[in-house]
Amino acid sequence: MKRISFVLIMIFSVLVSVFPAFAQNTVTVEKIKYIDDLEREVSVPSEVTSVVTLAPSLTETIYFLGGENLIKGTDANSDYPESISKVKKVTSWSAGPDYEMLLALAPDIIFASEMTTLEEVSNMEKLGLTVYCVKNPADFDELFESILTIGGVIGKEDEAVELVESLSDRVDAVKDAMKDCEDNSLVFYEMDATDPTKPWTAGKDTFISSIISLSCGTNLGDELEGSWAQIGLEALIKADPDVILLGDAAYGNSPEAVAARTGWGDLSAVKNNMLFEFDDNLVSRPGPRLVEGLEVIAGLLHPECFD
Repeated sequence: MKRISFVLIMIFSVLVSVFPAFAQNTVTVEKIKYIDDLEREVSVPSEVTSVVTLAPSLTETIYFLGGENLIKGTDANSDYPESISKVKKVTSWSAGPDYEMLLALAPDIIFASEMTTLEEVSNMEKLGLTVYCVKNPADFDELFESILTIGGVIGKEDEAVELVESLSDRVDAVKDAMKDCEDNSLVFYEMDATDPTKPWTAGKDTFISSIISLSCGTNLGDELEGSWAQIGLEALIKADPDVILLGDAAYGNSPEAVAARTGWGDLSAVKNNMLFEFDDNLVSRPGPRLVEGLEVIAGLLHPECFD
């Protein structure tokens, strides 16, 4: 009987040494259940050690929470901070998730935004991958709530509270600086002027519109249909914005280039040199840097309100 027990122990020892996963799989991993923004129940390890992010906003949120070391893969658009460029890209510019790569990375959790389709979420779950879906916040309150939730999921609760307090204080500082502002400038936010006779802009119910409003400005796009809309040059000239923010500056659209466009020279913003190059990533990525976007736009529209 003792010999049989000894043989069994030896066999088990060999299995453990040759197949470490055999021993690991015998350990039960404690999991915590969460409800994500799609009202789905998601079970996450109590100690998260690796994540994949499928949107720049999610990558940046986890980075600002001090979790950069947890990020093992990101989408192709995630490029902030610069160190993130070294992390494996699990999507390409023209394709969705690389399922084979995701399986190889085997993250504890994959954070997906509205950029990820429901079909892609389903495909990942069928492969046994854990996916937590996060909706895009519509205002700063929702942004702060999202940060607190993500912080809780990855075990960064304290860091999330500290980050939200800091960001909230900065938003309040802008609001306080603008409280006596009476000049409500009409702002045209240029997103894409590939066709300068029909440029794209941000409409109502967008974070861009909300930030312009908090900056004591009026978003010209609020009068258009849809969250993202085109406006004809004739209508733009009639509206005559006081300020133009070039969210497409990264694509070569400078104040000089705008002034040289046919018909644009008649705009008050052009005549008064109120055209500003702007980093669109600060307002198009619904993460912590939205607060920086607010600070920059408020400073551009009303520098007299800030030291």
